[in-house]
Amino acid sequence: MSGRNAPTTPTFHDAIAFYEEKTLDLDRWFQVADVDYLLLLSSLDFEALFPARRLRLLDVGCGTGRFPSLLRPWLNGVPTIEYDFLDPSPYCLQVMRECLVAPFEAGQALAMRAEELDVWRQQRAATYDIVWAIHSLYCGQVEDVPGIIRNLDGLLAPGVGVGLIYIATRRSFYLQLHDLYREVFASPMGSFLGADEYAAAFDASGLPWSEERLRFFHVVPLEDHRLLESYLHKCALDPSQPLSVWQRQDSLHDLIESCREGGFYRFPQEVALFRFGVPAAGAVKLLPKPQFLTNCTAGR
Repeated sequence: MSGRNAPTTPTFHDAIAFYEEKTLDLDRWFQVADVDYLLLLSSLDFEALFPARRLRLLDVGCGTGRFPSLLRPWLNGVPTIEYDFLDPSPYCLQVMRECLVAPFEAGQALAMRAEELDVWRQQRAATYDIVWAIHSLYCGQVEDVPGIIRNLDGLLAPGVGVGLIYIATRRSFYLQLHDLYREVFASPMGSFLGADEYAAAFDASGLPWSEERLRFFHVVPLEDHRLLESYLHKCALDPSQPLSVWQRQDSLHDLIESCREGGFYRFPQEVALFRFGVPAAGAVKLLPKPQFLTNCTAGR
């Protein structure tokens, strides 16, 4: 179901509650998770993705704008990018607008969920050269995924529009930890959606699409308990359980300790990059890069 009457899940409400200034610990999260975005940036073919002309872009699930902030230094010489952005969190929309500086030109801030994009598609202005969802689209119901894909594709400019979805797979520590946390603490949160659900929906859609997977590690020093606790809270979207409680739960303790290597926790991640739209089959490819990177070179 899509549209403004679509049902919401406990996961969605927990995400909205977590994405508030009083709850988010962005400095610590990005200390660990910036590698997700930097690996993607180092792998994209920028000449194909950003031709030398004014562009219109829609960011679906923009969060606090970390990706465009890291992207901006890579765009020397790129003309203006008119940047519309969507998120159900008012706090995220506010922070996102503040971080959009040249070559980005802040456009529409859309306070809605991806499931509601069928409403925005009816607007004349809703046509884009680029539509992307970078580490978003996790919170929702699996039956909504085909509609989300149709709406994202329908927002692309005919013949030139490129769509990107960057989302973790079930093999990633991020999703495995979230699922186990829900089980251990009997949480009402729903399971995160992941790349597997989107791949199945793309298969059934009849749209041209392709997929590549990137693998890397999130690295936390063993002695940095505050960083580990903050990181685990963000993975779970729940800051209510202190690290000492996590460590007393055998299954959670075993999963975390299985990633211990030397003086670091090295949490393995696998993220899929889906490309769709007319040029997706060939024009926007990942450049050859090492598949395994770390956010902490001392942890190798």
